[in-house]
Amino acid sequence: MKRKKWKWNYYILSFCVFIGLMLFIDNKLEGTVAEYFERTMLFDREKVLFCGSMEITRGTFYWPRLRGILTDMAIGGFVLLEIVVYWTSRYSQNKEQKRIINELEQRISLLTKGEIPEKVQELKLIDSQINKIISENELVKQEMLMEMSKKNDLVTYLAHDLKTPLTSIIGYLTILEESEVPENVRQSYIKKLLEKSYRLEDLTNQFFDITRFNLQEIPLNKSSLDAKFFLEQLTEELYPLLMKKSLKFDINLPDGMMIYVDGQLFARVLNNLLKNAIAYSHKDSIIKINGTIEENSIKLFIENDGDVISEQELKLIFEKFYRRDQSRSQAAGSGLGLAIAREIVQKHQGSIDAESKNGHTVFIITLPNS
Repeated sequence: MKRKKWKWNYYILSFCVFIGLMLFIDNKLEGTVAEYFERTMLFDREKVLFCGSMEITRGTFYWPRLRGILTDMAIGGFVLLEIVVYWTSRYSQNKEQKRIINELEQRISLLTKGEIPEKVQELKLIDSQINKIISENELVKQEMLMEMSKKNDLVTYLAHDLKTPLTSIIGYLTILEESEVPENVRQSYIKKLLEKSYRLEDLTNQFFDITRFNLQEIPLNKSSLDAKFFLEQLTEELYPLLMKKSLKFDINLPDGMMIYVDGQLFARVLNNLLKNAIAYSHKDSIIKINGTIEENSIKLFIENDGDVISEQELKLIFEKFYRRDQSRSQAAGSGLGLAIAREIVQKHQGSIDAESKNGHTVFIITLPNS
């Protein structure tokens, strides 16, 4: 209703503007408009004297002509006014937008410097969103700094750890080169050299993990694999590690269970999980590998009995550079194994979780059922 009333005001105003314009033209052009009206609306025109001295034009008035002229004048005035109002409002809007943008730039500058700008009710919501973004950016910066600090600390630890097997290798080789030793001692030294070399290789691989993590995209080359056969191959390679603690693998998967994965990358996931299970299992225990096939997903369960993992640790074990063994023992890794495993599983549109209760730990891998 308000808009309709405003439109009628447009018409009235345009009519008045047009009339005024016509009068102005008539005055300046010495009767041109008046003569036009006479020719258009009066028939049988004749000149007569008014009051004996003033000459006027008399004739028959034709109302439809006047109505048409007035209609044309109103439409013309309305169109003219619409054009003026449109460009005026555009100019006003642009000016207001520039003012708001400048004000926002000033407020953002103040907020990023930690200063509190003057409160404006209309910009309260925007200020709130800007503060939220700044806070989130600060959290990301802090997380990046913490991650870099952990990475630097870990590099220092690994560099220190590298010296131990390297020093032992040099020591044993020096003895073998410079001294005559009995054959049984020689064999013992060679065995220890091999162990230290494996340890050195493991530490070197951890260094590569640190330098490569998040620095390259992991391409996926998926294929359909028989889950049971795939796991049997992986576990067979790990049997030497089982012997040290008298452990056993128990694989129990449904017949015909297929997984659609990148074999090389997924082998790394399972290798990390199985090595973790071996490292933290009690002696003479069984590491169970179970699986289920559901309507939309396939699940693999890797279970072992070992040390209790607290709820707090369960939240951290998939974080980069988190290491359970803070004493940097021989079993301590780079803290990237489970983080890399999670990233690989997520790239397969899956998930990986961990549960632990009374020392019984279960890692659950969920993959799409393709």
